Amino acid sequence: MSVPDFLTVEEAAAVMRIGRTAAYEATRQWRATDGAEGIPVVRIGGTLRVPRRKIEELAGGPIEVPTRVVESPTAIDERWPMSCTSSRRGTTGEAPAETALQFSA
Repeated sequence: MSVPDFLTVEEAAAVMRIGRTAAYEATRQWRATDGAEGIPVVRIGGTLRVPRRKIEELAGGPIEVPTRVVESPTAIDERWPMSCTSSRRGTTGEAPAETALQFSA
């Protein structure tokens, strides 16, 4: 699989082996310092993208995005059955019964 010209921040984080939060902080730093520090990033509409070539410059050569990062939304839904599209209601359509907590003195 070829690496796209623009990576998501999560994909760039995986390539650089850093966490998602650290990657977003580094992109914020890049924008705040006009490119003096952080991870190179461009805003495209309402999203942030990391240019592959800039990451390759930092890495000193071609990069590969780990396949576990580049998954289809379907694979994510199968892995997370309680996704945001799931309902917390039971199969009858009624709200789950509340359980009373028992306290002892």
